[in-house]
Amino acid sequence: MLLSFVVAPFVAALATFYTGFGLNTILVPLFMFNWDAPLAVFMASIVHLCNNILKVSLTARSINWDLFKNFGVPAILFAFLGAFLLNQFSRNTSTYLEPIFGAILMLFALLEFFNWKLPIKGAWAMRIGGSLSGFFGGFSGHQGALRALFLSKLKIEPLVFVATTAIISLLVDLTRVGVYASSAQHLSYYPSMLIFLVITAALAGTLVGRKYIQKIKHELFSKLVGLALFAMGLALLLGLI
Repeated sequence: MLLSFVVAPFVAALATFYTGFGLNTILVPLFMFNWDAPLAVFMASIVHLCNNILKVSLTARSINWDLFKNFGVPAILFAFLGAFLLNQFSRNTSTYLEPIFGAILMLFALLEFFNWKLPIKGAWAMRIGGSLSGFFGGFSGHQGALRALFLSKLKIEPLVFVATTAIISLLVDLTRVGVYASSAQHLSYYPSMLIFLVITAALAGTLVGRKYIQKIKHELFSKLVGLALFAMGLALLLGLI
């Protein structure tokens, strides 16, 4: 089981360079093996924040600030709303979140597997996409798939895409981590060595992904990740996690 907390974050961080999924999408169900849903999202957000600091430092020169303005600003605002809603769930009521998270994960896995993209573009489409991405990022950690769904039609270089989504995701993380940390139910949580192990593995995955972003076959990697996430979503939906 300990090995999964090394392999999963490494592969998840690597996958963020080649698929629509973010690190959160994979880590949340993994953490839910050991912790309730709100705490699992909180822990995943800490790892995600550390990873995005590294990603932004590696790709900052390629950020598209016009895209950030239209997509990122609404995402940050709605991330606060989603995180606030998640904080309303106590440990006693968090069991209701597992099938909800499972259904969301299965939906996004299918979208990734079949490579379905929204045939819309323009400033308003970006603002709507940013709002939805930010809300689900704050509520369940599922922001990466929605970002890809709305941004995939844009003709931008892979590195520009990664850099821009990284800065958006970083600021969403800062917003939601602050909201999560204000919850009384998280005050008793103290980071263990496990969280530092996960962060180290995720950072290693990001470094490898940045180096080989132009060399890995994106389509095959995306489908494999999609299948794995669908299986995890089904397990959550059926109460197996």
